[in-house]
Amino acid sequence: MTAPGRDELPEVVQSVTAAHAELLGQRLPGLLEGLHLHGSIGFGGEFVAGSDIDFVAVVSRRPTEDEIEALRQVHAELERRWPEPAYDGFYLLETDLAGRPQDVPEGPGVLHQWFDVGTHADVTDITWRELRDHGITLCGKELRDLEIWSDDVALHRATRENLDTYWRMQLEAMHHHPREASLPQAAEWGGLGAPRLVHLLVTGHPTSKSGAGRWAIKAYPQHRELVEEALRVRERPDDPSTYAAEPDRRRRDLIALMTEVIADGVALTDPPADGARVP
Repeated sequence: MTAPGRDELPEVVQSVTAAHAELLGQRLPGLLEGLHLHGSIGFGGEFVAGSDIDFVAVVSRRPTEDEIEALRQVHAELERRWPEPAYDGFYLLETDLAGRPQDVPEGPGVLHQWFDVGTHADVTDITWRELRDHGITLCGKELRDLEIWSDDVALHRATRENLDTYWRMQLEAMHHHPREASLPQAAEWGGLGAPRLVHLLVTGHPTSKSGAGRWAIKAYPQHRELVEEALRVRERPDDPSTYAAEPDRRRRDLIALMTEVIADGVALTDPPADGARVP
């Protein structure tokens, strides 16, 4: 899937990112060197109601304390003007992209409208890979002209570890919080999020949330109804649900799907050598 060009992006994405670059130019001239997008929007332009806008800002220097305060005000202004969608991302040097995400020093970033200085949740192997293969350049050097670190083994290891820790804990939480796990949003989050990671482990390539759902329908046909429900919530929330009168059945089906895909993903100890594998 080819990432869309700048002019093909949704209007809200163009507006938010243009305002971001403009505010930085006004308040911190010379700081911004490049602005790029990653995440689902880079996979054939997938962007639905509720999607986040995920950015990576390349800067000319590590921001000082005064500059960090100015960045905080920039993001407060963006949030005031666009409460939705969430505009999440972080600031780094071009040289940081050439090295491992784990080696990037703490820096400023924003996540779910919370600006902070630290290690951003998206400073990860998968973000580097998405930037390299599916990223969108809004200003500055094109991503294809940047050196972006990539290691198939490290990406596989990090993805598998994520399944074996974070996603296992989330699965366990579903048993203890049945009401929350029965909600349509839980079906979308777990029914697409966990398969998205397993798709990467199986194929060696990242995909979008919807792409993971379409893949999971073929890879896990026994869980088709739940995956279609997850896609409905994400893409067509106004359509009727087959689980409308049975939210507890939706929870049970979600737990069954996640249990299976997590086990399959954790069992894949090595990245694929020649093409995709069948789970």
